[in-house]
Amino acid sequence: MLSILNFRHFGGIKLGTGGLVRAYGGVASECLRNAPTCLVKTKVPMGVEVPFDLLGVLYHQVQSFHVEDIKQDYDTGKDGISMVTFKVDFDQVDKLEDALKANCSRELKFYKR
Repeated sequence: MLSILNFRHFGGIKLGTGGLVRAYGGVASECLRNAPTCLVKTKVPMGVEVPFDLLGVLYHQVQSFHVEDIKQDYDTGKDGISMVTFKVDFDQVDKLEDALKANCSRELKFYKR
């Protein structure tokens, strides 16, 4: 007498290990080929110590680079200095830093993680 635990019904051909790999691999390959793609860029957290009078210049530059999560902290312990933090695409970090240095007449202190 067959035990319920030993009974299985699949209604098909026994594929074996190689057959399963080929069957599932082909389906997975087809799904990936037809799936839409989306480019995702890594964001780099950055911070800049900036004098109050250069905040407008800084904000103009960072907005042109489409940064995210802009935050500003006036409590830096340094008179007339604010810390602005944000996230920028990894491939734009050096370009943004160069643009800020070129458009600000003073030395800025950058922080990157």
